[in-house]
Amino acid sequence: MSDMKRAVVIGAGIAGLITARMLSDYYDEVCIIERDELPSEPSNRQGVPQSFHPHRVLPRGGLILEHYFPGYNDELIALGAIPSHEEEIVNANKYGKFNHKVNASFIEIASSSRPLLEWVLRKRVQNISHIRFLTNTEVTGLMVSEDQSSIIGVYTKERRSESRKERRADMVIDASGRSSKLIKWLDQIGLSVPEPEVLKVSLGYSTRYYKIPSLIQNEWKTILTESDPEQGIRAGMLWRIENDIAGMLLFNAGGDAYPSTHPDEFQEQMKHLFASNEIMELAERLEPFQGPRGYRISESIRQHYERMEDWPSGLLVLGDAFCSFDPIHGQGMTVAAIEADTVRKCLELQRVHPESKFELKVLRRMQQAIEPAWWLSSVADLRWRGVEHVGSSQPRGVTFAQKYINLFTKQAMKKAMYEKDTHLFFIQFLMNALILPPGEYFNGGVLKMILNDNGSEEEMALRAELGVQDPELFQQRIDELIPSFQLEHDEQIEKLLETFQHAMSE
Repeated sequence: MSDMKRAVVIGAGIAGLITARMLSDYYDEVCIIERDELPSEPSNRQGVPQSFHPHRVLPRGGLILEHYFPGYNDELIALGAIPSHEEEIVNANKYGKFNHKVNASFIEIASSSRPLLEWVLRKRVQNISHIRFLTNTEVTGLMVSEDQSSIIGVYTKERRSESRKERRADMVIDASGRSSKLIKWLDQIGLSVPEPEVLKVSLGYSTRYYKIPSLIQNEWKTILTESDPEQGIRAGMLWRIENDIAGMLLFNAGGDAYPSTHPDEFQEQMKHLFASNEIMELAERLEPFQGPRGYRISESIRQHYERMEDWPSGLLVLGDAFCSFDPIHGQGMTVAAIEADTVRKCLELQRVHPESKFELKVLRRMQQAIEPAWWLSSVADLRWRGVEHVGSSQPRGVTFAQKYINLFTKQAMKKAMYEKDTHLFFIQFLMNALILPPGEYFNGGVLKMILNDNGSEEEMALRAELGVQDPELFQQRIDELIPSFQLEHDEQIEKLLETFQHAMSE
């Protein structure tokens, strides 16, 4: 590790910024190479086509960002972002709806636009003396050692030039997102890439922004409405971002009738969501500002570079270039943060106990870390007609998990509505937020608790999929159906869960 001097990060998006900040603790020089000219103020840029649409950092990602960028959340709030504890939230699905407020003692994640978040992080990175940005520059290939076993840098060219330059590095990390050319570059140096997992999701979402008049500031509610794929009902979200701007998002998958980008049609489609009365009551008092604008994705892809025994040293990949997700689940930025932090943990170990094939071991460890996010996203998206998983291995336990989630969601909503008990709701939230391991949600004890639903349709469907009646066999059956998810111990997560338990007991 003592010989390592220079690192190159491809891409200056959220994944690239977190990665560069992490690497700055281990390398004498970090260079971020970015195709775009980076704006001096928060604004959408060409290289991030989805930046117009809503983004959110999940609590797991918030913990990691706070580690690398202390006080970033307070900085966002000072620039007009909305503190989560100030928001009243309406959660709605086919089983009902309930209102609640975020417990600020548990976790504070400011609501902001993607451009503002990226700008705040980028300014922090730009203030680190040994990190430099190389903008308006494209990476065109990988420099390889004479024995073909190591990546020793990258080839670059300015966007309006054909002149190619060599930029040597001890570590190259591709964080260039869905537009990554890594497979092409590996092919150029004679390396074959394993078949990826592909979720043919054909998803679409449309977003419109509004100005919030001062008269209704105190009446504001964030409204989150879940989809019902069986009935073809879209998901929707009406939320507030910085500077008294609100956004309305519509989403569905499967390629059937994407949300409209025509203002009148968009407004009409809002009427067919759960909690539509609350949505329309607020929306009709807002002032249209921008959009609606659409975004379409044909597939989510999980690469399996970790299966390449000839993977070269000096090269890593993370973010959407490694595994891309359906953006509606809000996992992308958080997974990128998890991956960057996994690299950090591996660098720490390598300092103490150097091992060969370091990069290959990092890739395998990252795959283990992101497995729950990929599986949960697949389980959710495969509910939509027209969505298909393609690959050498299929995700395990999808049908069982879908029926389990249906019954759990129903029981959570009943408790929240009629008993004002949000404990089950927050257990589900913590799993989707990548804080709670799936094994704490899908387990025999929880199953015994939710399975008594007076013989409802959801209960009978789950019992049929479960296939056993004896409660003593529930855990054994779940272990047969659901992946085990061997997750690493994380002290920060343990502390967060303790805070959650304390908050729920108050």
